[in-house]
Amino acid sequence: MSRAFRRGYYRNQTKLRACVAGSGTLLNEPTMGPQVIKLTGKSDPRDVTVVYLGTASYDIIEKRDNQTSWYSEQGCTVIALDVVLNAPETSYMKECMQKADIILVSGGNTNFAMRRWRHIGLDKLLKEACLGPHRAVMAGGSAGAICWFSGGHSDSLDPDSFEEAKLHLHGDSHHSSDIDDETDLHALASEHYEDNTVHNWDYMRADGLGFIPGLCCPHHDRVQSNGVLRAIDFDKMLLRHPTEVGLCIDHNAAFLIEGNHFRVIYPEGFVGSVLPDKTFSEERIGRPGVWLKEVLNDGTVSARLCPEEGRLSDLLKLPVYIEQSTRHLNYAAEVNPDDGPLRMSYPGFQAKSFYGGKVTEEFTAFFAEHKEEEEEKEEHE
Repeated sequence: MSRAFRRGYYRNQTKLRACVAGSGTLLNEPTMGPQVIKLTGKSDPRDVTVVYLGTASYDIIEKRDNQTSWYSEQGCTVIALDVVLNAPETSYMKECMQKADIILVSGGNTNFAMRRWRHIGLDKLLKEACLGPHRAVMAGGSAGAICWFSGGHSDSLDPDSFEEAKLHLHGDSHHSSDIDDETDLHALASEHYEDNTVHNWDYMRADGLGFIPGLCCPHHDRVQSNGVLRAIDFDKMLLRHPTEVGLCIDHNAAFLIEGNHFRVIYPEGFVGSVLPDKTFSEERIGRPGVWLKEVLNDGTVSARLCPEEGRLSDLLKLPVYIEQSTRHLNYAAEVNPDDGPLRMSYPGFQAKSFYGGKVTEEFTAFFAEHKEEEEEKEEHE
């Protein structure tokens, strides 16, 4: 095991509940939604409250409907907490978090959502809701998956994902398709633009809330409008961030966490990257799956298919530190700023979890308890 890692997991791991998907709309599928509701422990969907955060997709109603319609049809109470163009009172945001059985986060621009949540203090409220005694189910796909992790492989530098493009040009034929459907995005961009300047953009490492350790790569088997397969680019990103372990989720797959148990789930008949011999298919002629990647001591990237189920503590590794993509983070804030309204009562701080160097308290406790034991083992090896 590399010295850049220490295996670890939350001490209260029996209470952690999450379902994260490659696609932002996958959890709205009739065969996937019941898996999310089951995590709440409630048998009747009419007793379940879903709080939907559409920040990453700029609270666009169409996006919300595409990701919550199934839950509404089952009788769930769906509360849309819109914070992009609104400045809700902190007391109202707290009330929503306290009511939430499921917090469902939209796909979209991860970096924008994280900045907006920090500006209004919602990140702290999410931490209390998901890691506190209430333990709401963490759910979402695409950006809605990345946000729960330390960080992720993000398309937040794609100009088509910027607020101006989504809000002011929404409804234009070019913007009617996005990563959540099966459209060939690179071909679509090539038809729309006369040159390559607009869709010549890079993937970036976007910070997450840090509730789950790892670097999440949604749409792992997809090519986006820049013409780059995310699986290939993620390997390069991981070499730039070698202290993190990658959890790579195919577009049509989901990773479900219940306590210290995980399962890989996907709808039957959907395409993915896993071939019958358990190797990776760039052409997506297999079934959906999840891949685990990390940088080995010799500087190469190791990739292996995630088991269908197992113990979460056997997969997760807590990095001692995290390399930041400062240039990308600064550029993203410049070209796609959060200029939404703010209240004077909003906390004036940059909230931190993994990003910035402060890890969650539970992981700190894990280090304190196991550091001496692991150092003794390393001395004997």
